[in-house]
Amino acid sequence: MIWIVILSLLVNIVLLLKLYQDQKVKRNLVKQLEWIIDKNALAKIKHSGSSKSHDDLVNEINRMIEKISEISIESEEIVQQNRRMVSSISHDFRTPLTSMLGYVQILQNDSNSLKEKKYLKIIEERTKILRDLIEEFYSLSLLESNEYELNAESANPIILVQEQVAMYYSELEDSFDHISIQLIEEDIKLLTSPLDFNRLIGNLLKNAYTHGIKRFALYNEMSETSLIFYLENEVKDTNTIEVERLFERLYKEDKTRAIGSTGLGLSIAQKIAEALGYKLEASLKESMIQFKLTIPLK
Repeated sequence: MIWIVILSLLVNIVLLLKLYQDQKVKRNLVKQLEWIIDKNALAKIKHSGSSKSHDDLVNEINRMIEKISEISIESEEIVQQNRRMVSSISHDFRTPLTSMLGYVQILQNDSNSLKEKKYLKIIEERTKILRDLIEEFYSLSLLESNEYELNAESANPIILVQEQVAMYYSELEDSFDHISIQLIEEDIKLLTSPLDFNRLIGNLLKNAYTHGIKRFALYNEMSETSLIFYLENEVKDTNTIEVERLFERLYKEDKTRAIGSTGLGLSIAQKIAEALGYKLEASLKESMIQFKLTIPLK
């Protein structure tokens, strides 16, 4: 009788140990899967060696991970191919459009009829809109395909901003009743790409005078770690603006916005900011929309 009790106890102990080991293996498996999901890392699961059934399960999970990895690589390659295709097509369109504009301008100079000049002017304006749209698609496709080259050199970003404001001041005056420019001048030099930095600021200014009303403000502040520029302008209705979507490609808060607005300017501005190592954010403050550009100094 006592041997039966002892044998029963031994069997129960073995079963409990087996159960404990199974639970431990399962917890370890869950932790590995959680790490893969959280880190978005398609790493293989480690075998426990505790049982054939567990190892078979791990093998199947690893096969699935390998398949997902293959699909992910193929998908990224397709995305890159599409971006390169858009870039190539956009590039091929630029030359004939430039030629078309040249011929239109020649015809305008040779035309003596006011009616002809009127229609040629319309053709010129529409062609310029198409040219700008293709140029922006071309730039965005380069930025997204990691083929965009930055030509870095030492420059003072405050002076670059001042130059862009001077370039677009006439357009700002036409769009706003009140303009406030308060830039604290600092003798600083940063390694940046002046060409791309100018385009970033230019796109923000164009967005302001194209869609803003009444008031525009530009100012900056500086700390030990960063230089920050703020661009603010009043808008007609903040309720129509989804601020979290402003940097999306082709986003337009008003579907009836003026012809010539591509919806790519802010998306390009943010992509350039990221390429330069800066941070561009947008927020709404009462009737104003604010763009904040943070440039690290270290």
